[in-house]
Amino acid sequence: MDNSIDRTVDGRLSLRSAALIAGFGLLIMAICAPLAFFQLLPQGIVRGDGAATVERLRTNGTPYLLGTYLLFLTYVMDVVVAWALYWLLRPGQKALSLLVAWMRIVYTALAFMGLMAYFHAYDLANATDFAMLADATGLQAEILYQLFAAQTTTSVALTFFGVHLLVMGVVIWRSTHIPRWTGIAVALAGAAYVILYGAQYFAPDLSLDWLMLFALGELIFMGWMLISGWRLEETV
Repeated sequence: MDNSIDRTVDGRLSLRSAALIAGFGLLIMAICAPLAFFQLLPQGIVRGDGAATVERLRTNGTPYLLGTYLLFLTYVMDVVVAWALYWLLRPGQKALSLLVAWMRIVYTALAFMGLMAYFHAYDLANATDFAMLADATGLQAEILYQLFAAQTTTSVALTFFGVHLLVMGVVIWRSTHIPRWTGIAVALAGAAYVILYGAQYFAPDLSLDWLMLFALGELIFMGWMLISGWRLEETV
C-alpha cells in the first residue's frame, strides 16, 4: 500500500516539502526582520527630532531604505510560510489549518500597511517637489507622523500575530505528526506577543522584556521543521 505523504495532502505538496519550505522561510525572516528593525531602520530615525531625521534620510538614507526592503522580503516570506504551513498542518484538520493560514495573511496585510508608512517617510524626505511646496516644519511633522503610524500599525500587526500563534499552537497540539512540545512553544510565543504589545497601551511603564524569551517559540518550531522535516515522509 502506498503511504506516501504526497497522497496524504492530495498530491499537491508533501509534508516533507511543506516543513522545509516553512522552515527555510522562517529562517530567512529570522535574519531579515531583526536586522531591519534593530539595526538598519534606526539609522535613519532620530527620535523626537524631525529636522535631524529629515537630514539623515536625505544624506544617509541607504541603511534605512535597505531595512525597508528587508521587511518587504520578510512579509513576502510570510505569505510563502502561510501557504506551506497550511499543507503541513492540514492532515486531519483542514478547516483549522486554513484558519491559521488566513490569520497569517491578515497579519501580513497589516504589516505591509506599516511598511508603506516607512516608505512614505523616506519618500517625503527625498521628494524635492513636495519639499518645495511644504514648509520645513510641516514636512518634518508629516515625516514624524508617518514614522509614528508605521510603529503603531506594526505593533497592532504583531499583536494579531500573537493571536495567530496561539491558534497555531492549538493546531500543532492536535496534529498527529508534529511533537506537541512544539505546539506549546508556539502558543507561549503567541501569548508573549499579545502581552508585550498589549502592555504598550494598558501598562506602558511595566517592564516585560523577559517575555522576549518566550517570543522565540516560533524559532523552536522552525528548528524542528528544518531538522526533522527531512524525515517526515518516512515517519508519518
